Amino acid sequence: MKTAIITGASRGVGKAAAKIFAQSGYRLIINCRSNFDLLETTAAELRASAKQEILTVHGPITEDVLQNHLGISLDTSGTPEDELILINNGSISTFNLVQDVSDEEYSRMIESNISTMFRTTRAIIPYMLKTGKGRIINISSVWGVVGASMESVYSLTKGAVNSFTMALGKELAPNHIPVNAVALGCVDTDMNGWMTEDDRAEIEEEIPYGRMATPAEVADFLLLLSKAPAYLTAQVIPFNGGWS
Repeated sequence: MKTAIITGASRGVGKAAAKIFAQSGYRLIINCRSNFDLLETTAAELRASAKQEILTVHGPITEDVLQNHLGISLDTSGTPEDELILINNGSISTFNLVQDVSDEEYSRMIESNISTMFRTTRAIIPYMLKTGKGRIINISSVWGVVGASMESVYSLTKGAVNSFTMALGKELAPNHIPVNAVALGCVDTDMNGWMTEDDRAEIEEEIPYGRMATPAEVADFLLLLSKAPAYLTAQVIPFNGGWS
């Protein structure tokens, strides 16, 4: 059985990834942090065409969630069909000067973008080690590589995602479990909904490809990466239309 676990799947890149993995025959476990109605709408859309199971989780994907829904026992050996893919996509952003970021806002971003990713990954690793067929893909950002003014905390969190990816990739390499991150450029999602038309035009002029990426394009790349040779690991891979 092929299972893809996708966090932050209520909209944007997560929703697009859920759609393409469902179309590719994966059973899905999808979640979100707060937009539960949107998540259920996404699941209903996928169930209308998918033959396999679509499970939704309201809130974090914990050890208990995996025990209840994954269908793999850590007390027995895995089977060749137990293919697991984890896509850590859920995150939030803010656009603010550092001195204007409140403790609450800072803590919320650290929890959403780093701590939740870490705990979800930690929970799934024992199952991947058991089946021997796991892959982990973390969604990062170009700002985690070069940093962005007015998005310093977001850049901080995505830099942490990149470092964690490279370290965990080395840690799991002897088990042939690839761990990679995709450093996205500007994607046309709700996260960038704050932009005015002038803002969008200015950014798209800077992107060599000439426009933002679509969530569907990102999802296509995630599916491609999920099928790459397992020797590709511990990498932060840009997907940015030549923009950095």
